[in-house]
Amino acid sequence: MKRIIDWHKSLVERAQEEFGLSGYQMYLSGLLEGALVLWVIMKVADLFKTTSDFPFP
Repeated sequence: MKRIIDWHKSLVERAQEEFGLSGYQMYLSGLLEGALVLWVIMKVADLFKTTSDFPFP
C-alpha cells in the first residue's frame, strides 16, 4: 500500500509542477473532478432506473 501512496504523491507533485498549480488549485480541481464523476455516475444510474405504473403511497 505504501508503494501506491508514494507513487500517487509523486504523480500529483509532478503534475502540479508541470502545470504550475498551487495547492489550492489542486484541491479545487480534485473537488471539481469528483463532482463531475459523481454527476456522470448518477446519470448512468438514472438510465437503469425502472418506473412503475402504480404510484407508491
